[in-house]
Amino acid sequence: MTTTNATSELRRVLGERLEGGGTWAWAYADVSGNVEDPRRQAALKLRAVEGSLRAQGASAEVVDTIAGEFEQEPGMPSPVARYVLVHDGELVLSEVLPGHLHGAEAIGVGAVPDLVPLVAHRPIDLPFLVVQVGKDGGGYRAFRLGHPATADDEERISGETFDQHKVKGGFGDWKQPRWQRRTEEVWRQNTAEVAAAVDRAVTRLDPALVVVAGDSQTRPMLLEKLSSKARGIVSEVPGGGFDETVLGGHTRVALARVLATHRHDLEDLVRTHVGRGDDQAVTGLGPVVEALQQAQGATVALDAVAIGDRTLLALGAAPWIATTPDRAAGAPVIGPVPAVCALVRAAVLTEAELVLVNAASLPGGAPAAALLRWPVGPSVPA
Repeated sequence: MTTTNATSELRRVLGERLEGGGTWAWAYADVSGNVEDPRRQAALKLRAVEGSLRAQGASAEVVDTIAGEFEQEPGMPSPVARYVLVHDGELVLSEVLPGHLHGAEAIGVGAVPDLVPLVAHRPIDLPFLVVQVGKDGGGYRAFRLGHPATADDEERISGETFDQHKVKGGFGDWKQPRWQRRTEEVWRQNTAEVAAAVDRAVTRLDPALVVVAGDSQTRPMLLEKLSSKARGIVSEVPGGGFDETVLGGHTRVALARVLATHRHDLEDLVRTHVGRGDDQAVTGLGPVVEALQQAQGATVALDAVAIGDRTLLALGAAPWIATTPDRAAGAPVIGPVPAVCALVRAAVLTEAELVLVNAASLPGGAPAAALLRWPVGPSVPA
């Protein structure tokens, strides 16, 4: 699977808006409806969002724009969150994010937006398939991590049917084995058609995961017919059946494992380079800022909690970020902003992969680290 990072999508969507100044306003909050008295809870949530925006200086028009997005039904099952972003009074993002909140609610107004919630929900562009198979056919539905499901990419196979009940009399025992063979042949034909559809989707979408659920007798037939590429990324739902709760829970766990592997591989690589001292990685807030200033960061790992309330300077031109005005390289200073927001913005603008981690997993418990596109060179004598 070839993945792209959240920063690539943010760069494409926000474009040049992120390079300059202006005023941003954003709101990230839970909008799940599986609560007691959901209408009242939604009204209270909306009131809290509006109040926080007004308290931070948002105009009435901006408050109304964001509130209007939060008033809309998310159109998908709970849990679900919403993220809305406005720049200079214009709505630029309104995203429904499946799943629980990743961190605390975030409502703010400032010179640089807080994009961490989007990165948390969509760390990589990860397509996956959910497949269900039964004796009469089956199908798949394609998803992208952190994106609402749509009906645009799904396929249902309605296979041949056959009377599959055991014969109780009237035909004689001599016909029963032939009857059973015919029944199993129908099952195999139906599952082969489902497998062919799944293989086509795997070739087209290059997913990281294929979750398979359904009838315990036809699942093995399906797996047998799948291509080796598809079988290599299959995660079977234990116990068979079509229970949506079980299927959803299994899928979430399987996705978490894929993401954990991606994150752990990065952390191991950082530790390896730091341990070797080969100048292919840096740790600490200052060195990571320097790497981003030179567009040298290939992958940046951050712990937003460990960075805390520190601030950095956002710049209106390359190198986009600085620790102090004298390190701005002549670029206009937008102003001091939360360090996490400045780092994410610089990662997006320099097209660095961004991964949210726990500082405890980085060398020395550093709040930030970076793998470099080229090594740090030796000091050059004057």
